Amino acid sequence: MLSIYKASAGSGKTFTLAYEYIKMLLGRKNLGDDRYRLDTRSGRRHRSILAITFTNKATEEMKRRIVHELAVIAGAEPGWNAPSPYIDKLCRDLGASPEQVQPRPAGLSPSCCLTTAFLP
Repeated sequence: MLSIYKASAGSGKTFTLAYEYIKMLLGRKNLGDDRYRLDTRSGRRHRSILAITFTNKATEEMKRRIVHELAVIAGAEPGWNAPSPYIDKLCRDLGASPEQVQPRPAGLSPSCCLTTAFLP
């Protein structure tokens, strides 16, 4: 699947790109109805997602936003108490509850899981 987002500065491209990346990372697409569903199996889905921007600054901002939002969703962002602005939409789009989207694997720190998602 190829999606191209073209819009002017300040229109929410980074928000949208980060959201779509997180949705693809946490879910899988059903072939029958083209909808995403939460996928609780561990995997290396991050290796098959390509997100491209035109500047290094935009790339860094997108990466920073994705890492931050994953940490917020996992409850692993130190000093951050506000919910992720992505959580409600993720729950709707993935057909899941907040508890399902925000699992805490037994014996593992959420930050451990977050870190491994971005390793080669």
